[in-house]
Amino acid sequence: MRGQGPILALLGFTWMAPSVAATPEYQVKAAWVYNFAKFIEWPDAESLGSMTICVYGKDPFGGFLDEAVRGKLVRGRPILIRRLPAEDENWAGCQILFFGLNKVARVEAALARLQGSSILTIGESDGFARLGGMIGLVVDQGRVRFDINLAALAGARLKTSSQLMEIGRVVGSRK
Repeated sequence: MRGQGPILALLGFTWMAPSVAATPEYQVKAAWVYNFAKFIEWPDAESLGSMTICVYGKDPFGGFLDEAVRGKLVRGRPILIRRLPAEDENWAGCQILFFGLNKVARVEAALARLQGSSILTIGESDGFARLGGMIGLVVDQGRVRFDINLAALAGARLKTSSQLMEIGRVVGSRK
């Protein structure tokens, strides 16, 4: 990926560091979730008192997500984490919704219910971004990378930094 070093440094996360190879997968994924929040613009951002990351279904992060956001701000706002069981679809107040679900049928149904809402959807199930999710975390050759669905982002009225598009793999159309 061209220009990857400076952009990853900008993200606050460098893939090329030797210590990253030994970093647990979910520690890396938690760092990505936090960094995505910095490079997405929400249409109602000025009215937000905090940035809320909701984990829907099983939480695969352990304490890594809490650790990744502890004491950090996104656009001057504190970050809150809410954990929602798979049967709780009260997504009001979530700016980011991480799918801890891996059953494709449940993911597709939830994504359909979220259509038009300005909630950034992130998941790790196979083909998440191709199913209509916005960002799909994938492990490729031992590294955590991501697919980004620009049409899904546009449909939710979310804007993404061009820097994020440079380091992610765009899937679907570039609307």
